Amino acid sequence: MSAFLKNQKISKLFTKLSIATAKTAFSLVLLFKIDSAQALAAKFNIDPSASFISSYTFSPDSVPFSITDLGINSGDTIKLERFGSFSPFGDPTDEYFGSMWATFSADNRLLPNTGEYDGATTDRVPGAINAILTNGCLPSQCLDNSIFYISRGNFNGAVVQVPIDAKFIFIGAADSSFADNVDLNKDFAVGINSISTASIPEPGFMSGLLAFGVYATGLQFLRNRKKVL
Repeated sequence: MSAFLKNQKISKLFTKLSIATAKTAFSLVLLFKIDSAQALAAKFNIDPSASFISSYTFSPDSVPFSITDLGINSGDTIKLERFGSFSPFGDPTDEYFGSMWATFSADNRLLPNTGEYDGATTDRVPGAINAILTNGCLPSQCLDNSIFYISRGNFNGAVVQVPIDAKFIFIGAADSSFADNVDLNKDFAVGINSISTASIPEPGFMSGLLAFGVYATGLQFLRNRKKVL
């Protein structure tokens, strides 16, 4: 076999390998995205007497959820939804209230409650980060200080993109006085569901696969061009 034919066969094999590599890489990315988007669908109880804002009465601190522990990453899109209700006046026979809000944070720090209500602010959450509501904010849903409502009045549910650098999310009952909030049947909860993910597994490996495919395809293009010239 002549050297020319050998080079031709090697060249064709190299091109086929590059195309197969690129297809494999993109298939892995797509498969991962589909699997990850379906990975998280969970519901967590929320103590309506706990708070991450300062209020008239001292109450337990809200415990933040770790974004990493939930299997969520920066850039992922999630849906938050409120379940159940509570009594805002200490009457367990009249649990009708269901307002819920949240804020993302770069860390899990929560400063002490001052015992005074100065509005819904993130003064106690020094790492608070502005949320990105992908469908826009409904009237009165987004405040000017990184807090957004998950449910309020006639709406329930918020589709949010996890901000860059967000590591935790504080979620609590939306109120100004928390000590008298009662949820006797323990049904006040938040649902967290993945909608899409911005993550790609093993970035070094995937980048290597794609780079090899691009390099090999480009090299073959140059070779074919030289033949024409």
